[in-house]
Amino acid sequence: MVKAPLLGDGLSRTRLHYLLIMGAIGIYLPFINVYFEQDLGLSGRQIGLLAAVAPVMTLAIAPVWGAVADARGSRLQVLRWIITGTAGGAVLLGLPTSFWPLLLAMGLFALFQVAIIPLSDAVTAAAAAERGIPYGSVRLWGSIGFGLGGILLGQVGQGWGLRIMFPIYALLMLLALPVAWQMVPHEPPSPTGGSGSALNLLRDRSIALFLLVAGLAATGITAGYVFLYVFMSSLGASPGLLGAVSAAGALAEVPMMLWGGRLIRKRGAPPVFAAGMALCALSWGLFATLRSPELGLLIQMLNGAGVGLLWPAAVTFVAQRAPSGRIATAQSLLSAVMFGVAPLAATQLAGAVYDAVGARVVLWVAAGIISAGVLLVGLFHQRIWPPEEVSVERPQ
Repeated sequence: MVKAPLLGDGLSRTRLHYLLIMGAIGIYLPFINVYFEQDLGLSGRQIGLLAAVAPVMTLAIAPVWGAVADARGSRLQVLRWIITGTAGGAVLLGLPTSFWPLLLAMGLFALFQVAIIPLSDAVTAAAAAERGIPYGSVRLWGSIGFGLGGILLGQVGQGWGLRIMFPIYALLMLLALPVAWQMVPHEPPSPTGGSGSALNLLRDRSIALFLLVAGLAATGITAGYVFLYVFMSSLGASPGLLGAVSAAGALAEVPMMLWGGRLIRKRGAPPVFAAGMALCALSWGLFATLRSPELGLLIQMLNGAGVGLLWPAAVTFVAQRAPSGRIATAQSLLSAVMFGVAPLAATQLAGAVYDAVGARVVLWVAAGIISAGVLLVGLFHQRIWPPEEVSVERPQ
């Protein structure tokens, strides 16, 4: 049974934190490219460039935020700075109506926004491991928030227009700010020394190969999502249906995160990640054959199930392999790959393919890229997780 996110203890506050921040992201992410295309009339290539800003910032800035948080030994303090900056950036992003001012506003917004999830995950994964509970049992409240956010904007956007997403996003972030003052009773220790921590982490062959596979998964997932809702809108989907599709995927993550935690304990994180990839590849292939937008609800539930397996598995694997004092750096490295390097390529590829042959082919490309990642796991799985390291302890 899912425990309600009450304020009685640290992890309950953490559940509420995820509910609010992912609710804000659920209001923004499914609709932003529809807003750019339909409300502002931007081209596919312009949308692709705007979508590339967050990956660039994730690659360049997220590891810096993680290193700062680790060095200070106070990840929650840095997280509060970032939440405040993100709320202000969302308000600014809703003001421009032409491409170049939008590009500048997107950069300011992403400067803060890209670090929210890795820092939240760093704190949560460590606290969950200390208490002996699956990370996914806390993180699933983010999936619930994402789904509710999509439903909210799908309904409100029909009457007020999609631009209303920006003040609502900022409001939810400001509501999350006091919650972040004390998400957990205490944080993992600060580093005991050493430099170049990200490079040191990459010298672990399992981590390096896992990040390669994670990058392929993220490339395919991002390529599909860049134009999924634009594609469904072209099939006649209303904002309300788009919100319902977003919610269906997010809410399908919830039982998978609960069940996936048990699988991770029994089988290890990487095999669960591979199973999630396979489900995502299948879902993008089904989306590419879509003719009736209403069927997107069912397909998105399959996609959500895949994400519900692969994301907790990725966070858990990295948290297990990273030294305790470098957890924020490790999670930022994971984000730099999954939300930086891979999506940077994916957004440009998706924009070019969309302009040339349309959104349906973009979805086929997404399915193919993720399938390539599944094949890579099949070929090199013993190097990613040797049999004797299925249940690996965090190195000190």
